[in-house]
Amino acid sequence: MPDNKSNLIATGLSGMIGSRFEELYGHKYNFTNLDLSTGVDITNKKQVTEAVGKAAGDIILHLAGFTNVDEANKQQSDKTGSCWLVNVVGTQNIAEAAKKHNKYLIHASTDFVFSGEKKTPYTEGDPTDPIEWYGATKAEAEKVIHATYDNWAILRLSFPFRAHYRPKQDLVRKIIDGLTRDNLPPMFTDHIITPTFVDDLCKVFFMFTLKRPKGIFHATGSSAVSDFELATTIKKTFDLPGKIKQASLEEFLKTAKRPYQKRLHLSNAKLQEELGNPMLTVESALQIMKTQL
Repeated sequence: MPDNKSNLIATGLSGMIGSRFEELYGHKYNFTNLDLSTGVDITNKKQVTEAVGKAAGDIILHLAGFTNVDEANKQQSDKTGSCWLVNVVGTQNIAEAAKKHNKYLIHASTDFVFSGEKKTPYTEGDPTDPIEWYGATKAEAEKVIHATYDNWAILRLSFPFRAHYRPKQDLVRKIIDGLTRDNLPPMFTDHIITPTFVDDLCKVFFMFTLKRPKGIFHATGSSAVSDFELATTIKKTFDLPGKIKQASLEEFLKTAKRPYQKRLHLSNAKLQEELGNPMLTVESALQIMKTQL
């Protein structure tokens, strides 16, 4: 039988989002995986340039990144550290290879490029102002892409969660686990986030491979909630036994080892208006996740 799949170059296919994208859209694409397991270190410019040049397909989906915020904080201002090398140097190598070989680049960024001080939702037009090292490296990666060429889309993501992913627990599954065991730590009532269902994100990435829009987009869920509100919704949705105690981020920050953004409410209005893609609320996403679990 003929292979009617398209070709897609990708990084980060073993990660939380990449592995789910491959599960959901593997019937649509033949993937070229730029990864250490396939002999490509994205921090090695020569390896990246050669691999992209040989690969079939004219789109790069760049999902790889150093995402451990606590570990990143230990590398503060270190441009020889793995966080900077992967997020900035790696992205620069990908962007330059994309330009050289005329590929459309879809880059996954983060809400941590913002300080979290804004009282109203962040839009794509707001300037980046990160307050910790992970966010600083991701903001720098965005600048690198801007400076390299113009055939790209940057998608800022926020607190992604999914039903099944063994290597790493996301926030939602940590809360489910804590409520199931009745050992959930106190939840902040004054920390606002925009949780995003990974299946929803994968639809967005798929749509971008088809429509190829350019610019920055906030690919986030449609609910801004406190950690406490999120835990309350999870407890109700999954009918879990554990207790939920309240906590204050303001108090926590007095002894915290790193800065925390207080309000990461991102508006996804541009995504919805320009691409007609409604993103799920937390409640709707959790109901779908419940059927998957």
